[in-house]
Amino acid sequence: MDMRPCPKCGKSDVHWDSALTSDEGAPARRYSGSCPGCGAPREFVFRLPERPLLPGPGDVVLFGGDEPSELLDAGEWLYVADVCAQAAAGGPGREPGPVLSAEARESLIVAVAAMDEVLKFIPSEKDEVPRAGFWSDRGRTLRQTEPGRFRRRRLLTIRSSYRDALARAAS
Repeated sequence: MDMRPCPKCGKSDVHWDSALTSDEGAPARRYSGSCPGCGAPREFVFRLPERPLLPGPGDVVLFGGDEPSELLDAGEWLYVADVCAQAAAGGPGREPGPVLSAEARESLIVAVAAMDEVLKFIPSEKDEVPRAGFWSDRGRTLRQTEPGRFRRRRLLTIRSSYRDALARAAS
C-alpha cells in the first residue's frame, strides 16, 4: 500500500484499519484510513486466495498463490526485489557480504520472494514477461528502460544469486 501514495498530496504513511469483507462475492480484506497529509479517505480491498496459504518452509516468504499478482505488476515486484536486495547489501551497487544481520537476511529473503512473483507473470511457453504484465507507471517505465531484466533466464540468475548469498551467510 506504501507503493500507492495519496493521489492528492503524495503521502503514504497512513495508519490502516483492516477488516474482513467480500469483493464481488469473494473473501477479501479491506484496509481503510485517512491520509495524514491532506485527510483524504484511502481504501484498499484485496481478494484473499481461494484456499489459505500455508507459511513457507523455514526462511521462505510467500506473497500469493500460483497466479500472477493482481496488486503489483511485474515491474513493481522487480522494484521491491531491487530495494530489498540493496538494503541487504548496504546500498546500491554493493553485494551482500558473507555475514548478514537478521534485518539484511530478512530483506534478502523478501527479495527472493519478490523475484518469484515476477516469474509468475511469464507464461510457460514464453521467455519474458509479456506487455500485459505491466500496468503501473513504475512497471511500464522499468520495462521500457530495461526490457532485458524481464527475461526468464536473467530473472532466474538473479534469484539464484540472492539464494546463494543467503546460503553463504548461513554457512
